[in-house]
Amino acid sequence: MKENSLKKNLILKKRSDIVEVLKNGKRFERGSVRIIILNKYPANLKIAFLVSKRLGRKAVLRNKVKRWFREIFRTSKQYFPVPAHIVMTSAANYEDLDFNKLKNDFLEVVRSEEFTDFINQVLSESNISVQKE
Repeated sequence: MKENSLKKNLILKKRSDIVEVLKNGKRFERGSVRIIILNKYPANLKIAFLVSKRLGRKAVLRNKVKRWFREIFRTSKQYFPVPAHIVMTSAANYEDLDFNKLKNDFLEVVRSEEFTDFINQVLSESNISVQKE
């Protein structure tokens, strides 16, 4: 496997786990990106990328958006130092999106005060040390 690829053990696959995150998770949204996080200590970090058919009827376009989400997450894992289950999705029509817009909206979410406060609270509750890479 490539060194810079997104490892398969990071992908959240079980439907029941995804539904649990959607029902009970904390939501963060900016622009076209929505991130839902559910603290799952002592489980590992796992993520699901949801791309709805309602926002883009063409499969090629939906697959492209999923690839963009995977790349954005793969290069920005350092913003998620907690063991959690995460769902990343978009609220915008996929035809209106491009990679730079998604990346900028994602960075707005993870750099927001609300998001960093939530991460710090989870870290303090679970006594997890942040590992610097």
